Order: sequence, then structure tokens, then C-alpha cells
Amino acid sequence: MNKLLSRSIGSLLVLAALYLVFVNLTLNLPTTRTVLNALQPEQFRVTWQHAWSLYPLRVELDGVVADGQAPTEQWQVDARRAAASVSLLPLLKGELRIHDLDLEDIDLRLRPRPPADGPQDALAEFFPVIRDRDPDAPAEAAPQDPSGTLVLEIDDIQVRGEHSFWVSHIRGSTPGAVRGSFRMETATGRLALAGGALDLALTSLTVGPKQAVTDAAAIAGTIDIPPFIVSETKGLEMMRVPDLDARIDLPVQNLDFLALLMPVLDEIRLSGRGHLRGRLVLSSGEMLGGSDLVVEAHELAMDLGRYDFSGDGTIELKVDPQDEAQADLLVRFEQVRAELEPDDSAGANRAQVLFTGSGLTAQLHAAEVDPTTTSTAERVEELASEVELRFKLDIPSMQVPDLAVYSRLFPEDWDLALLGGTGTVAGALEVSADRLSLNLDLASDDADLRYRDDHATADLLLRLRARVEDSATTNLRLDGTELRIEDARLAVTHDGAKERHPSERRPSSEPWRANLKISDSALRLPVSGGHADADPIPAIAETLQDEGFGAVLAGADGRVSAVLTVSHLDWIAELLDRPLGLSLAGAGELDTEIVLTNGRADKGTTLTMPREPLSLGILEHRVDGTGTAKLRMEHAGKRPRFRLNVALDDARLRRRDESEPSIGEVRMDAEILMIDSLAHGGGSADINLKLHSARVRDMSSYNAYLPANTPLSLVSGEATLAGDLRLKPNRAEGQLLLAGEDIRVRWDRQELSGDLKVELLVRDGSAKDLRFDITGSSVLLEGFRVAGAAGSASAPDWHGRLQLDKTQVRWHKPMHLDMQAYVTVKDTRPFVELLDSVRGKHEWIDNLLTLKNPAGHLRLTVDADTAVIEDAMLGAPQLGIHAKGRSAASDREAMLLVRWHNLTGAMALRNGRRQFDILDAPARFAAYRPGKTPLRDLGAAQTDAEDRSGTEPSSAAAKHAGTHFSHEEVGSANTGPSGRQRPTPTQNPFLDDGP
Repeated sequence: MNKLLSRSIGSLLVLAALYLVFVNLTLNLPTTRTVLNALQPEQFRVTWQHAWSLYPLRVELDGVVADGQAPTEQWQVDARRAAASVSLLPLLKGELRIHDLDLEDIDLRLRPRPPADGPQDALAEFFPVIRDRDPDAPAEAAPQDPSGTLVLEIDDIQVRGEHSFWVSHIRGSTPGAVRGSFRMETATGRLALAGGALDLALTSLTVGPKQAVTDAAAIAGTIDIPPFIVSETKGLEMMRVPDLDARIDLPVQNLDFLALLMPVLDEIRLSGRGHLRGRLVLSSGEMLGGSDLVVEAHELAMDLGRYDFSGDGTIELKVDPQDEAQADLLVRFEQVRAELEPDDSAGANRAQVLFTGSGLTAQLHAAEVDPTTTSTAERVEELASEVELRFKLDIPSMQVPDLAVYSRLFPEDWDLALLGGTGTVAGALEVSADRLSLNLDLASDDADLRYRDDHATADLLLRLRARVEDSATTNLRLDGTELRIEDARLAVTHDGAKERHPSERRPSSEPWRANLKISDSALRLPVSGGHADADPIPAIAETLQDEGFGAVLAGADGRVSAVLTVSHLDWIAELLDRPLGLSLAGAGELDTEIVLTNGRADKGTTLTMPREPLSLGILEHRVDGTGTAKLRMEHAGKRPRFRLNVALDDARLRRRDESEPSIGEVRMDAEILMIDSLAHGGGSADINLKLHSARVRDMSSYNAYLPANTPLSLVSGEATLAGDLRLKPNRAEGQLLLAGEDIRVRWDRQELSGDLKVELLVRDGSAKDLRFDITGSSVLLEGFRVAGAAGSASAPDWHGRLQLDKTQVRWHKPMHLDMQAYVTVKDTRPFVELLDSVRGKHEWIDNLLTLKNPAGHLRLTVDADTAVIEDAMLGAPQLGIHAKGRSAASDREAMLLVRWHNLTGAMALRNGRRQFDILDAPARFAAYRPGKTPLRDLGAAQTDAEDRSGTEPSSAAAKHAGTHFSHEEVGSANTGPSGRQRPTPTQNPFLDDGP
């Protein structure tokens, strides 16, 4: 028995020795490798440096080198050491089944083969080159009958040591351990890994041409890879292959891997370096509940279109553990600097700083449209249709070093800009598939603003509240938007600036404020042609990123309702370019209705001010009262047309240079039609003034328009005033009616009192020069009392009328007047009063008082401080009174020529002295030219001058005098202002038949 046992053991030892010798010798023979590689040389080849086997079917190898080629890819696996057990029975079926495979320090490479009839992959230059394989060998169709092909199946593989991999364009190095079961079909290139476990330190990872994504990393967890073919798995499909649940601790050199985990991040470009920690759970390429990654980033940068954000912060990527269809990416900056990239199309080459500060956050929320399905998208663009995205950017209060960059908030066509200043900004931006919301608060206490040619410094607060909704049409709502301007000081640029009325040619340093708050809005937004096939919200978001909110608003059509509160209304006059010195003063709330077409105010835009204290300035005058105002745009475009209606009542009227108003109880309507506000100086304005009623409180206020030292002045009295004027800068027409009662007038040294009526007809003129043609106007005196020896204060029955013929007036202080007029009066009492001192000596002068309803004419020139009566006449066939004279500030002179039949006399007056002479009176009168030929020296004549002769003229003298006063020789005295024969009492067309 013992001998049998010994022999058995001996036999076994011999067999073992023979096995060891034979097998180990065979394993190391080149012939063995040659035979093995000859089985399927095109699909599989392997070699090794040393091999041994200590017991049957268990082989250990050093320096293993294997490569192969499937129809769609080439592969290569190198290992420093390998140990495996081989099953013999599967070999009979063409399967190489290995179990308990131990590998150390492997290098794995996979290269997809290029298509036979199509372009190569764009990343092909970054694929590995497989040893002894043609990299340009095209892909082949999988065999119809896979029998006879080698299937490599490895159960319970364990990989330890320092490893490297290069799969397609992704390569890296990862020390550590991997366990699992591996299967590969050489005929089809199908790979699979089951029951995998990872405990690796990923020292480097490179994707395509980019720099290493990570180094000194660690990953531990489980992994399963269902069967797949590498060459048929492209793009995002590669992320759907493994099922992974791992803890990750990775220092990262860039953040590109985030786009692989959340491909919709393509619109948000993140870059930087830092450390990645957390848990990653993947199944079929989707992150599952429990995934929670955090990146502590340095040199963190986030790009949204042309907006760049940089600083230090953290990135969180998390899947809702309760709902795997919900994922969030949160970017939080501890310190941030935001910049606007330069616009290459505008020639800019330097970024503009938007703000600096801390606490900015950006959040991207992704939700699957149908959580019950698995994505089949191969590209990011396709994936976007399978998820709903919501992006939110929160900006806490930040410092703004230069407000100029925020001019992008306004459309370029508005010609409104922020030129500079510092301030703060805060806000939030939310974007989803069907809604965009932008809240922005911009504040400054030293903002520099520009509108057209006007500049202002002000305290500024802009609260922008914009919402875009995608319904049947893309709607923009601005409800709640507010623009507040405080302590604004406007300065008008005068270097080559617009021509203005003299009273307005000055910068304004008086502070003002305004507040515009939008209460309701309904605007429609188009989608640009470049986004015709895209959803409108993403297209608008892209416009917002690239061009700013002003570009979005520039395409808006619709209406905006707002309340505009202003401290000064004069900006309306500035908007209209101040036609005829237009100015407005007042404060209050204006109901504003803005009609927008392509982002610009259009026809129908209105501003309405309810009844408030209001002042209106036109030309040299100003009206202060209570009233309403309405501004309406009647035509838009490059040459807009505005209509301003102002209604005033209980108002006071005065010239701008007057400290107190002279006219009260004014009720007036003004309509200003600005046809082209770009015509500098308001040259195309139409102004209609309707003066319903007014009261002149003191007629003496009009004395300022008369030359100094004139013998005529208004002493007192009140009057009503009404009229209708239509003004253009170079045109004027209309009428005014002034009616006064108990008006006191001083004529030389006598006073008259009674009723006055002035019907002023403006036929033409120049409103900007205050020069008017008032031909056809009339002045009517009724019920006048003439005080003096020839008159009776108890007989208010004197009347007179001036009917203006060719008359021009320039309404300045004092005025300029060139007047020709017909004159009719009841009698000559006011004029005979000048001859009181000689009436007793020349009884025939009293006969002048008997003349009833004389008629005549008057030619008068007033040039500022000088008034000249070139010719004045009242008369009838049997008698007449002629006058010439001149009144200046330091000198006053005149000459009267009186005639009673053939009796004549001349009264010379100069600075209060008078002298009457009957000798050669007509000749002396005819020779006198006011201001050109001096009066004969009055010598010692007294104020009440006496007749030089002291007696009645002789008949010869009278006859001689009469000869020199004939109608032929003194024709100018008997003809009217236009050279026509003067009217006689019976022919007088202006005769008043009243008492």
C-alpha cells in the first residue's frame, strides 16, 4: 500500500515536473506565440517577454503586449505583469475565457477606424496610433456570421498599479485598483464590464487638444459598462455607456469636464482651476439622485455672451435626491469683476468694467421634459430640446466705476447716453424657455447724462423691470420700471450750438428733478431674421448678451403708460427746440402714454398735465397762472412733429423783464405745432394764441413803450384784452381787442379821460423780431372829457378815431413805429387847448372850436427814444389845424399851424416855451422839418407866449397868409397818408355819429 502510494506520488511529481518543464518551455518558445497569433492575425495578436505556469490552466506573464483590430476600431493593451486562469472547453467554441485575471501597470488604447465612404472624425489627429496597425484602415461591416471569431471574456479581473489609457481623443493616467468582469468580441469590437469597482487616483486627464483637466485626483466607487461598440458611440453617447457611483476628490486644472456632465452648459462658458470633491452617480449617461459635486475654484471665469465675470468662488453641481429629473448648477463668486468684451465691429479694443464686488451667483436649473424616457441626443443642440432650462443671475449691490458702459440700456436711436460717473448696480436676470425677466437697479449721485446736444449732471436711479413672455406673440412688459433724476443741473452747449431766442441763450444751473414710473405696458418684440427658426426667448437672450437691453427695446412695438413727475416743465420747451423763445415753468405729475414703433416714440405719444400752477413764456412775454398742458407727437421719424396745447386761466401776463405783472385775470389757450424740432431755433413752428380774456390793471404800464419826454402819456385806467394770434418765426397774423373805461390820458399839460377801444389787426410781420404790420387797425376814443378853458369836465362827449393805414410796429420797450393813419374827431378842443394863451388876443382862434367832425391824417415815426410827427392835419374847407414835431429824451419841439378862412397863425413849442406868430405862418410851417431844421429861437418867450404883433393881422396880411395856406401849396396837409385827398366831414368814412 505504501509502495503504491509512493509510486502514485512519484508519478504525480513526475507529471508535475513534466508539466512544468513542458508548459513553461512551450510558453516561452517563439513558436507558441507564432501559432497563437496565426489563429486570427488580423483581429488579435499577443506576445510577452516571460511566461510560466505553476499549475495547469494558470499562467503568469511578464511584459505582455497585445493588440487587435475589430471591424470598427483598433485596440492595444500592454501590461507589466499578468496572471490568469484559462478555461479549455470554451476554446473549442472560439471563446477565450479567462478568470481570476490579475494585471499590473496596464496601458489601454482604443482607436476608432475611419469610415470607408465619409470624412474622418474632426478629432482623429488626437486618436492613439495602435502598434503595427494601419491608422488609415477604413472601418468594415461586422460579419453576418460571427461564428469563428474570437470572443475574449474575463471573469473577475483585478487591475493594480500605475495605469494609463487613451480611448479615442481622451487620455490620462490613473494609479489604483479596478475589479470587474470584462468581455470583448473581436469580430464586432463590442466591449462590456460588469461588477466593476474602482479605487483610482487620476493623475491626469486630457480631452482632445486641451490642457490636462485634472491631476493628483482620486475616484472610488462602482462601475458597470453594458456591451457597446466604441466606434459607434459618439459625442454624448459616450457618457451614457457606464453606470457609475463614485466618490471623487480631484484637483482640476480647468472646468471643461462640467460640460460633459451637464452638456447644456454650452451657453455658459466656465473656466478656471481648483479642487473637485463629491459624489457622482451616472446611469445611461444621466446623473442620478445623490450626485453632489463641489468645485472650489481659483481664477474662476464665467462668460455669458459678451459679459465676462472673473474672480474666486465655488461651483456646485447637484441632482435633486428626491427627483432625478431635476439638476442644478450654482456658481458663486466670493469676489468678482464683471467686464463687457470690446465690440470688434465698432473698432473697440478694450473691455469695459461693468462692476466689482462680492456675492454674485449664477444658477442653471435643468429639468427633463419627459423623465420617463432616456435621452437619445448625440449633440448638445439635440439635448436642449429634451430638457427645460432655467437660468438665474443674482447681482447684489456692486460698485460701478464708470456708468458709460450702461448706455447699452438705451436704444441708439434715442440719442440718450450715460457719459460717466460712478455708482452702484444690483439686479437679477432669469431666463427660461418661455420667459425672460430682468430687474436692474442702477444708482449714482454724480451721473453725467446726455440727451441730443444737452448735458446734465444728476443723482440718478434707474429701476428697470423687464419681462419677456412667449405666448401667441413675444410680449415685453416694463411695468414697475422707474427712472428718477434728482438735483440735475442742465447746461446747454453753445459751441456751434443751436440758435436760440435771446432770452434763452444761457446755461441753466437751477437744479431740477424728474421721476418716470411705468404703470402699464404692452409691447411686442420681433425675432430677428438670424433667429427665424429659433425659439424667441433664447434669441432675445442672445441679443441681450451681445448688444444689451437697448437693442431688445429697439425692436419693440406697442404702448407704455406711465406717470412723469417733474419739478420743471421747461424740458418740454427744450424738446421742441424753444420756438420763439418758448419756455415753460411748473411742476407736477404728467400722465404719459408712449407709443413705440421699432423702439422709438411714434404718432400718438402724449403727455398730459392736469390742472396745476403753470407758466408759459412766448417771445418777450410770460403768463403765470393755473392750467393744463398736453404734448402730443403727430408725426415720428427723423423730422418729428409735436403739438403742445396749454390752457391757462386766472393768470397774470407780463414781459420777462418786468418784476410785476401788468395784466391779470388772463384766460388763454396756446397751441404750439413744432413741425421739425431738428430745425434749429424752432424755425418751422406754428404758434396759435387764443386770448379769451384779460384785464389790464393799470394802463400807465404801457408808457414804457413810449419814448421818454413824449407829450402823450397814459395816467391811469383799466381795460380788457382779448385776441387771437397766429405766429411763425417769420410770419404773424391775428387780431387783438383792447377796451378800457375811464382811461385818463395826459396830452401836453391837459388831461383827457374817457373810454378807449383799440382794434389791433396784425396782417403780417416777423414774430421772432416782434415786428408787425398792423395796417387796418383802429383806435377809438369815446366819451372823453377834455379839461381846460376850451373843454368842460362835465361834458364827456368828445370822441375820436384813428384808422391805421400803412403801419409797422416793433413791440419793444420803447417801441419802434412807422404809422400812417386817418383821423376823425368830434371837434378840435384838445388841440385848441394848446392855444389858450393867445385866444384872447386872436378871437378868430375861438372859431376853431366851432368845427364839428373834422377829419385828417397823421404820419408818425417812433424810433426807440425819439418820436417824430412828420405830418398831422385836422380840417375842413373853412378851417384847419396842422402839426409837426419831435420828442426826444432831452428835447421836445413842435409847430402848429392854424387856419380860419384866410387867417393863419403858427405856434412854436419847445421844451415848455411857446410862441405864436401870424406873420408868414404857412411858409414857416412848410419850411420846418422836425429834427432837421431848427425852430427859430424863442428868445425870452414864456411858457404862455404872447403874440409878437399883439394885434389882428391886416387884411393884406390875412390875404397873404391865406395865399400861403392854399390847398395847392400845402398839398401834403390836405392829402391822406397814402397821397389820397383827405376826407371831408361829409365824406369821412370813419365818422362816429355818436354824441
